[in-house]
Amino acid sequence: MDRHSEGRRTRSLSIAGGAAFLAAAQWILLVIVAETRYPGYSVAANFLSDLGATCHRGLAATPCVIVDTPSLIWNTTLSLLGLLSLVAAVFFYRATRRRAFTISFAIFGTGALVAGVVPETLLSVHETASLLSFLGGGVAAILATRFLKTPINLFSAALGALALIATVVVAFQGPFFRWNGVFGLGLGGIERMVVYPLVIWEIGFGSAIAIVADRT
Repeated sequence: MDRHSEGRRTRSLSIAGGAAFLAAAQWILLVIVAETRYPGYSVAANFLSDLGATCHRGLAATPCVIVDTPSLIWNTTLSLLGLLSLVAAVFFYRATRRRAFTISFAIFGTGALVAGVVPETLLSVHETASLLSFLGGGVAAILATRFLKTPINLFSAALGALALIATVVVAFQGPFFRWNGVFGLGLGGIERMVVYPLVIWEIGFGSAIAIVADRT
């Protein structure tokens, strides 16, 4: 590889790492803000997307309840998570040509972006996008073990597996939630066992590839 190609690869990895880190970090911080601004919001009883529009569970006494400030924060931060993850996927592929991982990671980003743009008021679209994001992110975290170094690759596999298992629980709620809501976590708690492992993984992934780029 010549110096020009190596420099382009390094820049692409740096951009990918920074975008992935920023995508997840801003999401975590802004979700905390949104949750504190929603009166009566329950981490156990409410899905994360209820911050954007609560349409069918938890706090909703009417078909849809929308609280302006948390709704704006949630829709913005989720859209940014998706958009920045897509930027990271594009630049990572440009640097590495790892197709399977990039496709999975791009599905994660696309699903998050669509779910951010389309709230629960269009429930079928929102839930489909969310499910695709969960699956894409979990698979991406597992595929990342092919190129991440120990021990990060082990953490990546564990977080991806946890997210996929929790996705199954969320998708097939009935049988699982007869058992005390799965250890009493409730619908909201179980959904967070999908999403938080993925955003924690994305922070680690972004940091790892940015460090590789810095050492190149």
